[in-house]
Amino acid sequence: MHCIDIHTHNNPRPGVPSVVDVSGRGDFVFGQEVMFSVGIHPKYITDDWEGALIEVAKAAAQSNCVAIGECGMDKFASAPLDLQAKVLESQIVLAQDFAKPLIIHCVRLYYDVIHCLKKKNFYNPVVFHGYNGNPDITVQLLKLPNVYFSFSESTFATPETSGSKSLPLIPASRILTETDCNAAADLSATVQKIAVKKQIDASSLQLSVYENFMRIVGGAQRARS
Repeated sequence: MHCIDIHTHNNPRPGVPSVVDVSGRGDFVFGQEVMFSVGIHPKYITDDWEGALIEVAKAAAQSNCVAIGECGMDKFASAPLDLQAKVLESQIVLAQDFAKPLIIHCVRLYYDVIHCLKKKNFYNPVVFHGYNGNPDITVQLLKLPNVYFSFSESTFATPETSGSKSLPLIPASRILTETDCNAAADLSATVQKIAVKKQIDASSLQLSVYENFMRIVGGAQRARS
C-alpha cells in the first residue's frame, strides 16, 4: 500500500500520491499531470490580496488543482487578524465555488478558523496540515463535518507536542500524512509513529490514510469532470 503526501512543497516522489503546494511560488503547474493546491498563505497576505485571489481562482480552474490552500490564520503573521480572517473567508467561498477541499495552515488561532468555517457553512473536506492542536481544540474540530488532520515528522520532533497528545482522540478515518517542506521526510516512519501513539496496526492505518486521501482528492477531481 502506498504512503501518501497530502501536503508537500517539494516535487512529488515516484509512486507516492501527492499534492504539491504552489502557494506563493508563482510557478503554478498548469497543464501538468501533477496534483496541486494553491492559496494565499496568511504569512504572504499583502495589500493586493484581492489581486492574488484572482490568480488563485485562475489556478483553481485547472483540472489538476485538487485543493485550495494552504490558507488560514497564523498568530505570528504580520497581517492583522481581521484581514487574515477576511482573506480566509474569501478562499472558503472560492473552495465552495470550485467544489474543492481546503488545506489549512493554522498557528494558535484554531478557534478563529473554526469561526470562519462555521460562518461560511463550509462542508467540503478541510485538512489541517501539520496539525498541532491540543486535545480541547481537537474535540471541537471533530464536531465539524469532513475535518481531517495531517501529520509529519515534526509532530514527533519532541516527545509531547500538542498534536501528538491529540492523536489518541482522532480516528484513523480522519488521519493523513505529509512531508511539508522536508524533502527527506520518511512517510513510512511517520505512519509507524502515529500507529504506535494510537496503539493500532501500522498496515491498517496506512490503508486508512490512503483511503482518506483518495476520498478527498477523488471528490475534488470528480467535481471538475
